[in-house]
Amino acid sequence: MEKIRQWVNRLSIKKKLIFYGYLTVSPVMILISLVLLIFNYDKTKEEWLDGNLSNVTALSESLNAVQTEVKDFTTYLCINTQLKQLLKTDNKNNIEEKNKNARLWEEETPIEYVQNVLALKGYIKTIAIYPENGIRPYLKGMDGSVYVPEIKSIWLSDIYADTLKSEYRYMWKNIPKGSSELYKMNKEDKIVLCREMFDTAMRVPLGYIVIGISYEYYQNLVKNVVQSNNEGVLVLGADGSELSRYGEVDERVVRYLKSINYKDKKYLNGGKYFSYDGYDIVCGQIGENSGVLCKIMPRYGVWAQLEGSVYTSLALLTGVLAGMLPLFIIISNLVTRPLHSLSNAIRKFSSGDFEQQVEVVTMDEIGEVADCFNSMVNAIKNLINENYVIKLREKESEIAVLQAQINPHFLYNTLDSLYWQAMDDENEELAESILALSQLFRLVLSQGQSEIMVESEMELVSCYLKIQKMRFAKRLNYSVEVDPEAKEARIPKLIIQPFVENAIVHGFEKTEGKCELKVRARRDGDFVRFEIKDTGIGMTREQIDRVWRNEPERYAKQRIGRYAIRNIRERLQLMYKDNFKLYIQSIVGKGTRVTIILPFKEDTGEAAKIISRR
Repeated sequence: MEKIRQWVNRLSIKKKLIFYGYLTVSPVMILISLVLLIFNYDKTKEEWLDGNLSNVTALSESLNAVQTEVKDFTTYLCINTQLKQLLKTDNKNNIEEKNKNARLWEEETPIEYVQNVLALKGYIKTIAIYPENGIRPYLKGMDGSVYVPEIKSIWLSDIYADTLKSEYRYMWKNIPKGSSELYKMNKEDKIVLCREMFDTAMRVPLGYIVIGISYEYYQNLVKNVVQSNNEGVLVLGADGSELSRYGEVDERVVRYLKSINYKDKKYLNGGKYFSYDGYDIVCGQIGENSGVLCKIMPRYGVWAQLEGSVYTSLALLTGVLAGMLPLFIIISNLVTRPLHSLSNAIRKFSSGDFEQQVEVVTMDEIGEVADCFNSMVNAIKNLINENYVIKLREKESEIAVLQAQINPHFLYNTLDSLYWQAMDDENEELAESILALSQLFRLVLSQGQSEIMVESEMELVSCYLKIQKMRFAKRLNYSVEVDPEAKEARIPKLIIQPFVENAIVHGFEKTEGKCELKVRARRDGDFVRFEIKDTGIGMTREQIDRVWRNEPERYAKQRIGRYAIRNIRERLQLMYKDNFKLYIQSIVGKGTRVTIILPFKEDTGEAAKIISRR
């Protein structure tokens, strides 16, 4: 319930109005639908039962037709005079002589008719006639199946014994693919009719007929009754054995159906149905002494039986609710249109447009909110004019005064005079330092530009290191490398130099050994990658964290102009948001590496002008 409340709270006013409208109307419509469902219950249940009974009856007739055709075919063989004459041969010498004839069955029996029947009835796959008098059996497999070659093996089989026990001396069996009592090699699953041939006058057995029909053909008939994935059909023989199964059939139901004495059950007479263990079962007789057909369906109760009525009611309910949607939208628009105007004004106001005013057209609560917004905008605008603008102008004045105190040309001319004086005194080392300092000042000021080219930034770093080289003499060795592809990229001014200064001041000052400092800039796809690596005293993890978290006093004092190390990240965040990387790796006693990765930004020409003017 809490999740529903939270979901509703996140909806807009317009959607809430529509939601509550449906919440009011839906119970009434659902009540009407329930009344319709109850009214149609009996009719729907009767139609459902009649439909299943009709399907089962139709399938029973189809299966009975197939079985009747095969049974009539065996009856023809049993009463055929030529075949009976061959099977009644009792002279041993005659039998041996006949067995030597390779065309015995073709010459003395209507086997040609049998072959024609096999060709016409495509579902009959095999036929075997086993004479009881020792005559060689007739074995035919249309699908490549191979029967057991001798009747002696048949005599020992359970199927033969069951056939003799049956009331009409024939029975249907399911023979799976592979070897069995009847087949030496069965190529595919079959439904087999086994029938004893006997002399009606003498009541003595003459032979044994085995006819196999295609299990797939049988299944194609059965599957037409199954209407959903959770229904199933079970076909049982007269002896209770399973002939065919299709669809979803629970094994508990199968065991129950096999245990039933069908002749004593009421549902077999006229196709009645019954329920068992959560299933509805509709049964039908497949002819006389031919077995029973059972359709098995999960018991869904009222909702399954009322499926048609449910769809009708749902369609009616959906149609009415859908038809009410335009009405709800019109009503919600009348309420929310002033709110949209107010919302748009608030968004523009938050973007810096302090001239926003909302027209008040109603005198209700929404009108009061709009009037309060207009008053608030006016108050804030007056507050900005009175405070922010005044303070901003004061700051601009202070900056202008500070800038006026420094005359860059005077500074450059002074350094230039010192440079030539040192050259006249043949003090080249001092002259180079003065020149480096002059170039450093020029690059730092960079004519007020906030962005410069990578080449300029690296030149600034080189000038700074030249000056530091005088201080550390032979202790400091450095290199500054810039890939040609990275030179033209534009970056914020004074991003690299503070880290170089930090490496010298805090990495080299407290050690007396030689120190290496490498600065490199290169292009990396759509980014420019800077690395400042030194062999100073290094930093602990805690010291690195303090640099970013709260700038220590000893770092805060080390500045070029107004930039400190910690402020670099703040500047980069303001300019690039999250599209940059800045991290420090350090090992105490071995040195520190600073890596800066910035988006590659093409030079627009301003930075190039600064370089050319030097």
